[in-house]
Amino acid sequence: MSLTQNEIVGVLKVATAYDGRQRGEADVIAWMDSAARAGWTYPEALEAVKDHFAFDGSWIGPAVVTKRIQARRDAAERARLAELGAAKRAELESGDADHTADPDRVRSAIEAVADRLGWQRKPKRTHAALAVACPHCGAAPGRKCARTIRRGHRAGEFVPLSTVHDSRVGAFQNGDR
Repeated sequence: MSLTQNEIVGVLKVATAYDGRQRGEADVIAWMDSAARAGWTYPEALEAVKDHFAFDGSWIGPAVVTKRIQARRDAAERARLAELGAAKRAELESGDADHTADPDRVRSAIEAVADRLGWQRKPKRTHAALAVACPHCGAAPGRKCARTIRRGHRAGEFVPLSTVHDSRVGAFQNGDR
């Protein structure tokens, strides 16, 4: 993707044709370095120089070329995204797209992403004490223990816990089934 020395000389010749300044070997080396760092292509660099002199007669350097190339690339990407957005909107409005977020589709999408990223799923651990009812919160066998929110706008709501109450573990160990 990097420009050759001959291509850089060609770009500099176009710039010289506009402003009449003479450029030397050091300019070629500096412009080659900038072209490599910013990933210029030859057609992009030529267009950037021509665009610059079409609107501005000031001295041109590699930074100006890079900014113009990046602005052109950004505009092309915005246009591409706008086109994709319009196509997606049309697809949704036509009713052809299945855009529901049902749990099975969400789960399969998450699993696909997890597989792609190489995530390892931890097996779900169930506490053996879930086999008995909880004497503290009254959770039925097989159900998670819960606590009651005491204050705020959610007062009175039950919130499931990630663990089990100690009294439930004791009941399980004593064989209260």
